[in-house]
Parts: sequence; C-alpha cells; structure tokens
Amino acid sequence: MSDSKTIAALEIGTGKMQVFIGEIVDNKMLNLVGVGQAATDGVKKADIIDVKKAAEQAQAAIVMAESSCSVHIKSVCLGISGTHIQGFRNIGSANVAGSDGIVRKSDVDRAKDDARSKTLPEGRSYIHRICCGFYLDDERFTTDPIGEKASRIVAEYWMIHGDSEKIRAAMHVVQSFGLEVEYLVFSGLASAITVTSPAQKENGVLVVDIGCGTSDYAFYKNGLPVQAGVIPVGGDHITNDLSFGIRLSRKNSERIKTRFGKAIITKDECDIKFWSQGDKQIGDRKIPLEAINKVIRARLEELFLLCARECAFLQELPADIHTTDRQIVKAAQFIGRNYMDDISAADIAAAAGYSPNYLSRKFREAAGIGVHEYLTFIRLQRAALELVSTADSVTEIALRCGFSDGNYFKDAFKKKYGVTPSKYRK
Repeated sequence: MSDSKTIAALEIGTGKMQVFIGEIVDNKMLNLVGVGQAATDGVKKADIIDVKKAAEQAQAAIVMAESSCSVHIKSVCLGISGTHIQGFRNIGSANVAGSDGIVRKSDVDRAKDDARSKTLPEGRSYIHRICCGFYLDDERFTTDPIGEKASRIVAEYWMIHGDSEKIRAAMHVVQSFGLEVEYLVFSGLASAITVTSPAQKENGVLVVDIGCGTSDYAFYKNGLPVQAGVIPVGGDHITNDLSFGIRLSRKNSERIKTRFGKAIITKDECDIKFWSQGDKQIGDRKIPLEAINKVIRARLEELFLLCARECAFLQELPADIHTTDRQIVKAAQFIGRNYMDDISAADIAAAAGYSPNYLSRKFREAAGIGVHEYLTFIRLQRAALELVSTADSVTEIALRCGFSDGNYFKDAFKKKYGVTPSKYRK
C-alpha cells in the first residue's frame, strides 16, 4: 500500500500569485494535483507594498488551487524573491582533531558551524545558508571530506539573506488567513532545482528565472548550489522598452512581446511585420520583427551581462593556469570580480594573502604571465564581449571594463585581437 503526503507551495510574484498543490507518493514521486493563481497589484519588483491586497490575492489563489483538486491545505512552502534579497560568500575552518589526520564528521561540523556563525546587521535575516563544498589544506576541493586525510578543513558557504520586515510581511500574507508557513525558500533556487538535471548540476549550470519586475538566478556546480541572487531587471522592463522605443501603448507592447517577441531571429524573419494594435483600424501600423527584436535583445543583453558580473567569482581559470595553490586561485577570482575597478597589484596580493612580490612570482609560474598582464587579459576579454553584445560606445565600454585611458585600451585591444575595437564589433 502506497504512502502519500500532500504539500502546497505559494510564490509571491510581481505579476501574479501562484499556488501549487502536490502529492508525494512513497517519498519518491511528486504528482501535481492542484493549481491556482491570481493577479497581483500589491507587489512591486517582488516586494510586498500592500500587505492587505497581497493577502487577498494570495487567498484567492489558494482557494482556486484547493477547489481544483478538492484538497484543504493547512500550511505552505513560501517562495520569496525581491530586490531586498542578497547573498555573500563565507568560509569557516577547523583543524582536524584526530592524530591520524583523518577527517571525521565532528571536524566537518566544526568547520560548518564556523562558516554559518556570521552575524548579520540589524534588520537582516537569513533565508538560506548553503554549503558549497570543502577545501582540504586550502587546496583540494571535495563535496564529501569525511574519511579524507588533511590537517585542516575549510567549509565554503553561500549565505542568502533578506530584509527582516519584508520577510515578515510575506509570512503575514499567509498567516493572515490561518495558514502556517512550513518553510521559506528563495524562488530562484526552487526554479533551478526543478528545471535542471543531476548531470547539469554536476557539470555547472546557470538558471535565470525572468519574472515581471526582477530575475532570480542560481548557479550550480559539483551538484551543489554555489551562488544565487536577484537581478533588478525583468519582463516589465522589456514591455516598457517596447512602449517607449516603438511608441506603443503598454497593453499592445505586452501583447507583442508575449506573442511575437524573440531574443534571436533569423535573416528570413527580419522582414516579417506585425500590426501594432492588431485590429487594422485607424492608427494601426505594421512593425518589423527586426525592430521588436532589437529592443528585446538590448534589454536581455543587459540582464545577462549583470548575471555574468554577479557570477564573476565563479568563472573558471584560463586553460593555461594550472595550479592547486588556493591563493593563486583567489587572486585570479579577485581579478575576475573586480576587473572593472581601479585595483592595484597590492589589492590583488592582499586578497590572495601573499606579498605583492611573492604573488607576482607564483602567479607567473602558474599562468605564464604576470598579474598585471592577466588583469589586462580579463578586461580585454570582457570588453570584446560587450562590443558585440551592446550598442554602447567604445569609450563607455573601455571605462566600464577598467580602462581609464582610451588610447591604451585601443592599442592593447588591437595587439590582442588584430583589429581596432570599432572594427571588431562589425
């Protein structure tokens, strides 16, 4: 005889409240049995601005879900997002206690407790504290350190936190009509768990869930979530761009976006045209798909560039850097997430925990180039990406990628790619 349990999930979004009711069978299989949704106008950029309205809309969505499957729910898993949600990386460490140098569960627990013990500023609350893996003797990475041999173990965590008042407001939306919040989950993580396979999580995958007002992202690697957060760009921004750029009402902009919008179009599709209002009455006009695509693509390029910058810390080292030295990895990753700023060799060395002279020697041994040359390499690499994916001027891109001297940027770019920045983007 099979054993089943009913669970419910509520997600508070900018455009709608969504409720899903599922049945877990034998603790293995999840069957979706009920769905409900309601439009929202008490939420902006996934942040609740009117608790009363949001509560009424959430209740309507729950009633719809319950009616669709004749199930009465008493508690929900609450999925939350919003621009108030932030994350940071934190590490904790512990010396291996056993005289034989074998890592035991007690050693792992002490390292994890150390990493999780970071106190947040007043007014902030943790949503998740996610273990991203372990380093043995600051070098060897592993997801399962127990039984390994080492003298020291480091636990790495990604800490997701939010505004305490806004978290309480989201919980109050549920509790105001008698339901309990079983647990909180960041919506970006829930999306990533659902849509990716075990192989993708192991090899490395970035999931971006584009909502109305914001976009949630989560990055998986080695089977674990290693970073997650919120980008303040969503589908409503695309609608507004179409309304402003092509001179359409917001209603027609939303219609065209959802029915005809594409991030990438083929040459054959460039000449396709659509009616702006769809009724062929006075004032209606034909709009090329190419014009729609340009507007949509520009905003999506901004979104993914922001994602790339958020996840710069996670970028792989270039193929020509071969090292198990954790400090060199730290130096390369510090460059990867700060290349746009005015950073010096001393800043990079401080991040790595080495003196500037020692880092310079060790880095050249590992990469075959010096620290400054590697910084320039990363800046040029990012500039090349932006040249082909944005319409910004060469000067704007150079400044954004950390080059304060436009002439130096042009000379360095031509030396690396064989052409000037202007010709490269053609």
